[in-house]
Amino acid sequence: MKAITKLTFAAAIFSVFQCAAYAQSVPEIAADTHGVWTAQVDVAESGYYDITAECKNDSVEASCYLYGESNDATRAATVIPKTVYGNESYASEDGYVTVSVRGVYVEDGKLDIGLYTDGASDVYTKNVNVTKADGPYEFLNGGDITEYSYIKSLGGKYYDLSENEVDAIDYLAQSGMNAARIRLSNNPGKGRGDGTYYLPEGFQDEEDCLLLARKAKENGMKIVFTFNYSDYWSNGERQIIPSDWVAQIKDKLGYDVKDPVFLNSMSAEQKTQIQDKLSEIIYDYTYDYMTRLKEQGTLPEYVSLGNEINGGILFPFGNTFDANMNKDRFELVYDNNIDEANDIKCYEDWAGLAKMLNKGYDAVKAVSPDSQVIIHIANGSKDSVFTWFFDKYKNAGGKFDVIGASYYPFWSWNKIDVCKTFCDNISARYDKDIMIMETGFNFSPTKKDGSNGQLTPTTDDWIYKDIYPDTQSGHKAYMADLVNSMKQTRCLGILYWDPIMIHVEDPENPNQSLSGWAYRESDDKPDGNVVENTTLFDFDGHAIKTLEFYQDTKNSVKIDKTLNVGNISMTRGENGITAKVSITNNTDTASSVTAFISCYSEDGRLTGVVQKSENIEPQESKNIELFADMTDKAKMYLWNNENLMPLIPAQEEAQ
Repeated sequence: MKAITKLTFAAAIFSVFQCAAYAQSVPEIAADTHGVWTAQVDVAESGYYDITAECKNDSVEASCYLYGESNDATRAATVIPKTVYGNESYASEDGYVTVSVRGVYVEDGKLDIGLYTDGASDVYTKNVNVTKADGPYEFLNGGDITEYSYIKSLGGKYYDLSENEVDAIDYLAQSGMNAARIRLSNNPGKGRGDGTYYLPEGFQDEEDCLLLARKAKENGMKIVFTFNYSDYWSNGERQIIPSDWVAQIKDKLGYDVKDPVFLNSMSAEQKTQIQDKLSEIIYDYTYDYMTRLKEQGTLPEYVSLGNEINGGILFPFGNTFDANMNKDRFELVYDNNIDEANDIKCYEDWAGLAKMLNKGYDAVKAVSPDSQVIIHIANGSKDSVFTWFFDKYKNAGGKFDVIGASYYPFWSWNKIDVCKTFCDNISARYDKDIMIMETGFNFSPTKKDGSNGQLTPTTDDWIYKDIYPDTQSGHKAYMADLVNSMKQTRCLGILYWDPIMIHVEDPENPNQSLSGWAYRESDDKPDGNVVENTTLFDFDGHAIKTLEFYQDTKNSVKIDKTLNVGNISMTRGENGITAKVSITNNTDTASSVTAFISCYSEDGRLTGVVQKSENIEPQESKNIELFADMTDKAKMYLWNNENLMPLIPAQEEAQ
């Protein structure tokens, strides 16, 4: 039996909002039948406002969020994290945690603040504050979509929370995921990996990543584009020079940069020659591909140069510390794996690293000056790792706009509060924003066959053992906590790894997956999907509970009231909803506009979005018609790539 929800605004339960330099009494809190408690605040001047409140919540099983909205902006909302576990509190001593809702635009002096819940939660709120913000705010709630085409090729299928088959990227975007990470590997395929494993040909290559970029932009998602500068997986221990680049160096300079004998005997002059050539190749490759992205209208908002480059790039020509590299697999080795007689010697060379990455930076800016360049390393939440890397990189003249961090509690063994302090410290030290490029958490303790995934704890001292269990509810609670915490820092957003690389059942081997992190050179078979118990879809492709979190987490968008629209109608038929609007462009430049029908369940949850875009020339009028094969409540909006305009007032929305 579902428990009765208890929702309390503490202190009347709270009676004062503090707005900028003045205090404003709040009218008595009222509740409607959907469990929404609201209050209206008068603000002194037009602009953007942030809301904070201390909240206590004992469950994330249901929908529960703090929100702000106005007549001039859409709703911004933050899911209230679970803070109390039985008799134990994970927040302050009394179980309260600060929750932030940022960037609600107010022009008419009225700001609506509220709490929403639809389930079995005891929720308390106190000390609500409203402050004037410097400007608009957007938090990127995103994920990596690189494996999309690969999983589709294996027959993988995805289903929404109502068990309807969906397209993975479309559904994630409709559920609130507003950013997509896309990783480009130069030329994946057999013989172009590390000698033991390779990435399958035809995926995450140049053509596939162009397709993914189009798919992301069609769904209104921001793009975070990663140049791996490798044919294979790249990370702190492995940065293998792309095979095509190896051939170019051999052709132009006569050096074989895959020959261990040459690498261990090359002179300083030869190394500099190769670094200069690699710098030239990086510039040309980055410039050419950015141009292709530009030509198809999918320039990325963010570009990361390399992936988790703690050890550098293009080993052994851009290393950050002295190390040995295995001559066969071209990965760094340590301790008992060192073979002094045969390993390739890598030497610390920050100047060489900065020289090559700066060429990538310059190429990005030459094509897209507004794209922000990210330098991404692992071990997010560990201050010392980042100060070591970025102090040395800056001293070497390295250029970057944003600091990228991978944060996994399993790998760092640090909780979210430590990561929050880390973000504050690192952004203050370098005066840069931070992007969480990767994070992940288990929705199941093991993979479908019962074996461990890459984030499965194997010891009893797991830091989230009694806080966030390896269940769908624990996964949702982790993401709610992480996003709320990062919103209180200079973190630009969080990109989940990996939302869509799901288990695809092998019909000949029960509980085994056709999808794998890499393929074996020995038999061309996948080596296992190590993230199948951390995706946003379960072993059968059904959306996990965390999608409810994405649906409830919202950025506020300023409403554009100046668009010239008319003949607005929305009618409901037996089979769905038809919406029509005419738009006139009275400006001197062409304008791209998108009309949306957003459908909602009775309790206010987003259930689907239908959209249609048109390019309208100066002084031209166009009619847009949409049909939504849905029977829920619906609203219609118009988006001009800057502002959102509701096309049907609330009292006229389709019922």
